[in-house]
Amino acid sequence: MQLGPEYVRIPVTADGWITCPICRRNKRLKRIFQDESADHVALYCKDCKRYVHLRIHEGQCFESRCQHHAS
Repeated sequence: MQLGPEYVRIPVTADGWITCPICRRNKRLKRIFQDESADHVALYCKDCKRYVHLRIHEGQCFESRCQHHAS
């Protein structure tokens, strides 16, 4: 999957949990599986009180840097 510079790859832990890319405090933002795919998923981090827009492609997670909502 080729994505432009506005997307940044987010590392996923060994058990499939995504850490919040903004505050890094919420270690269980969402759980993804190896074959999961989704476009433009908006998740809310309860620790930093911000939304994160993600794209998930075959178990790899990418953050959209241009679509953050200010809190």
